[in-house]
Amino acid sequence: MGVALQDTLKNKEPTILKDTVFQLQAVEVNTGYQVLPRERATGSFVQIDSALFNRTVSRNVIDRLDGITSGLIGKTNNKGPRLTIRGRSTIFGNAEPLIVVDNFPYDGDIDNLNPQDVASITILKDAAAASIWGARAGNGVIVITTRKGEFNQKPQVSVNTNLTVTGKPDLYYLPQLTNQQYIEIEKFLFDKGKFNSTINNGWAVLSPVVEVLLQHRNGSIADADMNNMLASIGDYDVRSDLEKYYYRVGTQQQYQFNISGGSKGNRYYISLGYDKNLPNQVTTSDDRLTINTNNTLSLLNDRLTLQTGLVFSINTTDNNLANFTPRYPYERIAGDAGEALSVARTLRAGYVDTVGAGKLLDWHYRPLDELRSDNGAGHTSLNDYRMNLGINYKILPALTAGLNYTYQRGMTRSEELHGVDTYYTRDLINRYSYMNDDGALVRPLPYGGIRYDANTDYRAHYFRGQLNFDKIWDNLHHVNILAGYELKDYQRKYGTVALYGYDPQTATNLNSAINFNEDHAYYYSSSSSKIPAVINNSFQIDRYRSVYANASYTYANRYTLSASARKDESNLFGVNANQKGVPLWSTGIAWDIFKEGFYNLGWLPYLKLRMTYGYNGNVDKSTSAYLTAEVWPSANQWGSRYLVVGNPPNASLRWEKVKNINWGLDFSLKKNILSGSLEYWVKNGQDLIGNSAISPQTGITTYRGNTADVLSRGVDVNLTSTNIANTNFQWHTNLLFNYQKGKVTSYRGLPVSNWDVILIGYNNPVEGYPYYALFSYAYHGLDEEGNPIGQLNGEPSKDYSSIFNNNKLDDLVYTGSAVPIYFGALRNTFNWKGAELSFNITYKFDYYFRRSSLDGAALYSGNYGSGTYQMPDYDLRWQKPGDENKTNIPALVYPVNSYRNNLYMYSEVLVEKGDHIRLQDIKISYTFTQKENRQLPISNLQVYAYASNLAILWKATHIKTDPDNANNIPNPTTYAFGLKANF
Repeated sequence: MGVALQDTLKNKEPTILKDTVFQLQAVEVNTGYQVLPRERATGSFVQIDSALFNRTVSRNVIDRLDGITSGLIGKTNNKGPRLTIRGRSTIFGNAEPLIVVDNFPYDGDIDNLNPQDVASITILKDAAAASIWGARAGNGVIVITTRKGEFNQKPQVSVNTNLTVTGKPDLYYLPQLTNQQYIEIEKFLFDKGKFNSTINNGWAVLSPVVEVLLQHRNGSIADADMNNMLASIGDYDVRSDLEKYYYRVGTQQQYQFNISGGSKGNRYYISLGYDKNLPNQVTTSDDRLTINTNNTLSLLNDRLTLQTGLVFSINTTDNNLANFTPRYPYERIAGDAGEALSVARTLRAGYVDTVGAGKLLDWHYRPLDELRSDNGAGHTSLNDYRMNLGINYKILPALTAGLNYTYQRGMTRSEELHGVDTYYTRDLINRYSYMNDDGALVRPLPYGGIRYDANTDYRAHYFRGQLNFDKIWDNLHHVNILAGYELKDYQRKYGTVALYGYDPQTATNLNSAINFNEDHAYYYSSSSSKIPAVINNSFQIDRYRSVYANASYTYANRYTLSASARKDESNLFGVNANQKGVPLWSTGIAWDIFKEGFYNLGWLPYLKLRMTYGYNGNVDKSTSAYLTAEVWPSANQWGSRYLVVGNPPNASLRWEKVKNINWGLDFSLKKNILSGSLEYWVKNGQDLIGNSAISPQTGITTYRGNTADVLSRGVDVNLTSTNIANTNFQWHTNLLFNYQKGKVTSYRGLPVSNWDVILIGYNNPVEGYPYYALFSYAYHGLDEEGNPIGQLNGEPSKDYSSIFNNNKLDDLVYTGSAVPIYFGALRNTFNWKGAELSFNITYKFDYYFRRSSLDGAALYSGNYGSGTYQMPDYDLRWQKPGDENKTNIPALVYPVNSYRNNLYMYSEVLVEKGDHIRLQDIKISYTFTQKENRQLPISNLQVYAYASNLAILWKATHIKTDPDNANNIPNPTTYAFGLKANF
């Protein structure tokens, strides 16, 4: 962001900076209710223009925002929403920013929007900026404005296409036991009798290693044969099969065509977009088609304008449902010739080879056959459209009246069809089958495919009537007032159903032949269960009505005072009339210091001071003032359906409120050598929905009500420097610095154990600490036998059970926040003639994560899956006396003491600093223009290349992990190539 001053107060000599490419004066802020010049704004806004927004190549809006604007951060280690603006201001309510598209809240999936239709984005961060949106603005507001045509413009055609290539994920990235180590563990557990009960039941699955060990124990094979067979098993790594058959180089194609233009009384924009995505998983593909049209008519000498718009998108996702998760590190799914091999899952190989004497369906599981067939198919389609209608009439030169209406509808249809030949269907049919007294096979679950349908349908009506007044008197007094009334009706339906015995040719099913209320015995065991009916229906209605007003007064083009007020009422809150609504308001002042007669700092030609104060709101839709209950999807033991109380009545339930204070300073040095803004803010969430204890005589022990408060403080810094600016070469740098720190100041939930605080602390917030506080067990190392030493009542202890159940917070160690306190970016842009090079370096500081380590409970559990072998530190554990002096990793003991194990797994020694600096992306482009290349048949042509997820330049931790995605495989690097042409 830069500053160019083209005029000042008429009685003051103007300072002209004509050589700058950054024009703050030209920036207009769109709040969703009005468009105003930035110099009259008192609140905290960030404007992202089309060039910056489209610098990133991706198929969704959210990915393009992270790392390019102040005050906003993406998700870290799956903590929080996809985007957060200025910290968290709620406990259980919606923490997502409000998304506004073309002046109305958008209730659909934000990924439906085609980012290439976006003209600009405005981030509203404080009360003065966002309070006009009332009860939904507590988390900030993202205002998206889509492209429009221009009056008196010849038709312009634009084409944009690109291809993004994503490398395969590195399946060898995560540390794990070697096959030989894992086999030794299985041998140890076998000798301890861990698998005896499984062996003795005759049907439960055994690993290939245990099968060999059992043969040896039974005398079927000799020692040498056993060793050879185990060595052969250990030679294979399942990751090679996964890499070969289940992953590919991902590709993403984007195509965009649009035409825009206009005459004296009309402007239009029409776009068509298509995206085709083949992600890394070979089982999945998706595509998206978008259509965007809008038109504006100007009539009666520009006194009357009529606006229409229609946006339509179709998203489809296909999945062949053949996902495969290995149970053993040595598992093999393909033979030497690529043939499909059978792997054991629920049942052991020897059992399924002979069970049922040929009357049952094939019970073998061959993952590659599932992958190669089309018998299992999932298909999801999401159709979303918006219709906008608007009319504005200029009653007087200073007074305009407007009526606007938006209709939104989204329909999601998900279908999973498991054909009769899929393992899923064969397993389920066989499971419930039995032999009658005559030896005939009976199938309570009829023969045929299994289809699951899930349908979601939402509809939203928005209506707004608004008056706008804008007038200047004597070039001294500028008054801008708007007032309006809004109605919203949002309805959502959701339903699921399972169809058994399904025939896709005739679209018929045999559900009527099934007794869903009866317990059916399993073929292979004494267990039983009901055949799941999978019937679930829900309906939601949200209705709002709102009145609002906003006013600003500017004197002498130097002093601006703004005020905003809004009252929202909803059917979700309050039994009493005065609690159904919440009044929210804000006020702000701005002082253009540089326009004062006494101001004569030539090196600082632009200086503006801002301050705002007010309240936003937030909604927790999971809580209502009324008694709510839901019909449980399954019957009770007597075969009757029943209701489960979801929320007890709470006549005093109130809306959540967020108090905002913001101080801002905007400045620019001479010739825009350095320009930017500095802001300090405070957010205080009040009357937040939280859990609280209640007398058990009521029939419940906790209820949700207005029982919590949070407090956040922060600093936003946005600086832009012009390092070099001449005719052929320019170099600009943009620095973003953010500081955000919050804590829960009040929470009245029931006391919980330290284990609950550690494991799910965000469901049990601790007063005085951040919402995402990272707590751990205090750890005092190992004793001489390799046992971990914790802390109980302030003293070292090995009473693991008491440590687990202890609720004294003093025995825990608070390390810090699990989300960054400091974060930002440094972006450099170089221009030379038609060429441009830019790269973005992002950073995150002062946050922590818990790393994985040797998990004895998982390793010795006798269960299988990647969690039992994909872990580090096996070789670093305590193995002999004296090791306690060089390691913190406990000895493995059998049988496992889970309390002992958890003490180490959630101890302070496994907490790592997440601080890091990342080379986020690089973009190179070259633009050919017709002015410079007269033989060019088009106005301009840009070719570009873009790469993201490039490298971590520095990190505080020395372990092998990405601090933003700890303990997981990092996202692969992506490379994009494209061109954009304007005709």
